Amino acid sequence: MKILDRYLLREIVPAFLISLGFIILVMLMNELFYLAEIFLTRQVPLKIILRVLFFLLPSILALALPLAFMAGVLGGLGRLAGDRETEALRLLGISPGRVLKPVWLLGTVLFLVSLSFTFWLTPAANYRWLQTMVNSVLSEVRLELEPGRFVESLPGKVLYMESPGTDRDWRDILIYQKDETGRVEIVSAREGRLVLQPELQEAWILLEKGRVYRLLPEDPDSLDLVEFERSQQALELKGLRPSFSLEKKSREKNIKELWLDRERLAGKNNPESRLVVLELHKRLSLPATCLLFVFLGVGLGWRRWPGGKLGGFGLSLLVILAYYFLLVAGEQKALQGSLAPWLAMWLPNLIILAVGLYFFVRVLRKDRPGKSLSLAQIKKAISRLSEKRGLFRTRTVTTAAGRGVFPSLVDGYIFSRFFRLLVQLFLALLLVMATVAFLLRLELIRGSDKTMKDLLAFIWFKTPEFVLFSLLLAIPAAAALCLGLLHRRKEMLALISAGLSYWRVVRSLLIFGLLLAPLIFVWQDRVLSRSNFRAEELWARLSDRPVRTFSYLNRYWLRSRTDGRFYHYELLRPERRSLSRLLILEEAVEEPGFRKMVYAGEAQVQGDRLILKEGWERSFSGQESELKRFSLTTLELNGAEEYFFKEWKEPATMKFSELKNYAQELEDTGLPGNRFRLEAWFRLAFSLSGLVLVLLACASAGLLAPRGFLWPLAASLVATFVYWQGLAIFRSLGLAGLLGNFVAAWSAPVVFLLLGTYLLLRVRT
Repeated sequence: MKILDRYLLREIVPAFLISLGFIILVMLMNELFYLAEIFLTRQVPLKIILRVLFFLLPSILALALPLAFMAGVLGGLGRLAGDRETEALRLLGISPGRVLKPVWLLGTVLFLVSLSFTFWLTPAANYRWLQTMVNSVLSEVRLELEPGRFVESLPGKVLYMESPGTDRDWRDILIYQKDETGRVEIVSAREGRLVLQPELQEAWILLEKGRVYRLLPEDPDSLDLVEFERSQQALELKGLRPSFSLEKKSREKNIKELWLDRERLAGKNNPESRLVVLELHKRLSLPATCLLFVFLGVGLGWRRWPGGKLGGFGLSLLVILAYYFLLVAGEQKALQGSLAPWLAMWLPNLIILAVGLYFFVRVLRKDRPGKSLSLAQIKKAISRLSEKRGLFRTRTVTTAAGRGVFPSLVDGYIFSRFFRLLVQLFLALLLVMATVAFLLRLELIRGSDKTMKDLLAFIWFKTPEFVLFSLLLAIPAAAALCLGLLHRRKEMLALISAGLSYWRVVRSLLIFGLLLAPLIFVWQDRVLSRSNFRAEELWARLSDRPVRTFSYLNRYWLRSRTDGRFYHYELLRPERRSLSRLLILEEAVEEPGFRKMVYAGEAQVQGDRLILKEGWERSFSGQESELKRFSLTTLELNGAEEYFFKEWKEPATMKFSELKNYAQELEDTGLPGNRFRLEAWFRLAFSLSGLVLVLLACASAGLLAPRGFLWPLAASLVATFVYWQGLAIFRSLGLAGLLGNFVAAWSAPVVFLLLGTYLLLRVRT
């Protein structure tokens, strides 16, 4: 390999690796937020978590490799063109065809690697991922028990315990079950102990000192009362284990299995056959883009674009979005039967090839080798190159200027460079997120009741969320690039040599991150909460979910904190303010069981009282009981409206003050408000994300920029990725009740803030 080839690859390969890491980061972000909550709430072992993530990577790499290669070629050659090095190569007689050779070599290697992924590695990893998720994560039997909460996940039973004892001992237990004939069995016990055998999918509750009530609610005379000292209740756990199919689908089949399916379905024109043919062509067309992007990358990269390497990255982003749009649109058309599967998968490649050949032939004709080269032309090219690289350029820095004054000339200069990069990256990321969201949901508008207008409205109301995350991704990248460029052009050395510390140089960026905190909080609290509510309504319409005409907590079971009674109803009618088939249980104080049992066919809720209709009341004293029937009676219950007609809200659609008030209201009615308190604290802590990410980027640039221009960017992306996962992990720990709300919300920002400060203090200045 010649010197020129190695030089070109040294420019392209780092840009390719940075692009690959960025694409993987974007594609993994949503998946990992989802998986982190599943792992923590199900207490999945670390070994299983690592296995799931490992099997997830091949499917991501299969798509990311070609796209990152395109970005790497345009980014690397864009740097050469931006620094006028392509002009020097042109004057030396080196044509784009010569530059094509090392790029073609790298593209061929990536084509073979990508082909091995799509043919064998990715399908095998997809199936292993499915097996691991089903057998080790999703199918694990989970019995979540919490004092003061009704467990309704048990098949045919409702379980309640008021307070836990030692070990697995329980206190004040209620078990309710209803058979197919409508006969009800209610067990009340003072003490109990849970015996679990998950491997057999069985469990028992060993009860002590209690009573069993069996009756038909409509017929109070059918009551059968049994008192016991010890009893055993079996719990059926099979219903807690969800069933999942392990049958291989197209994405889990290798190339040989797909070919056999194609032969089996030959001659048929149904969705299954179209999917198989589509998948076959996709397995080859996707890796082939590595070869096709060679012509497009060299053809576009040989030209000088504004922004140098960043301009090349921006151009590659547009190409990637166009290719991805054509790929997804063609796939949907093929599945609908309106386009041949082979054409759907190869049409984007043919378009990329045609456009690439056009630009490549154009620059090839423009820059034919063998032109006469004069000494003046060589000197002019070297002069331009030297000025661009800063070899013969000097800068004067006044050491006393602006010292102690904010903003000074240095602050303005550095912040303006940072802000220009921030705007470019922010707009690019916003475009990516909005486009990907649009393409992924494009298939939902097939029905006549769904229009493009609804989909665009959904994207519009999701835009505030895209704005927030695009900004938080762009901030560390822009800071790392800005400081990396200062190091590359020796400007950082000049500033530090003039007596300015590194802290002083990055002061404007840190202040920007600090000022961003209240803006992020206001954006979440005032803008994002409203847009999330509208987006949820539109998503319900697009995904065929029932849109709520009213939104209430339909709990069926609740316990009053004021009088200790249990309330159970079978039907809630908010528009009529009524409950159907209401059962009220009042516990005895000095003996096990109930002191009173009330049933009403219908109950009207009016203020702080219940108007009971067509029912009965039975009072107990030992083994004796007294029955009273009624047609109409009244029962006092403070806050009855709040108990039965409590409006349900999603945390993401509420403001900070509403979250805290709503959590308190839920807890007053016997419901847990932990989720809403956690959201309130998390929203406040999340506002520091801008400062945390700027701090990490400045520290990365200070430590790594002297080693190379792209190292700070890579480190900042990794730090951003780890920070996002830290937020997700601690939030999941809070939702699972393993950490307090304050600790779960603030742990990640505080830990990374301290880490960034420590690393920044280690920068040599």
